[in-house]
Amino acid sequence: MNKNSINYIVDWIAFIFFLITFITGIMRFSVVLSFIVINIGPVNVNLLNTIHRWSGVIAGVMILLHLILHWGWVVKNTKNLFRGPKK
Repeated sequence: MNKNSINYIVDWIAFIFFLITFITGIMRFSVVLSFIVINIGPVNVNLLNTIHRWSGVIAGVMILLHLILHWGWVVKNTKNLFRGPKK
């Protein structure tokens, strides 16, 4: 598997778990949660919290892996930023 394929997979996994974390985070607000309870029935808050925590951990690991995969680019562009415009 080449670097572009690995990058693609890591980025999609990070995005999916970010969305899960975001959605479950919104659902944890009591106002939103009460609205959901009215419309779709009771929500298991413990399960919701567990999904929220673990998806956040997985998203964080994927973002860290993404940063590691792009470390050369980060270093190069940071140097260029502090070096200033070319003459």
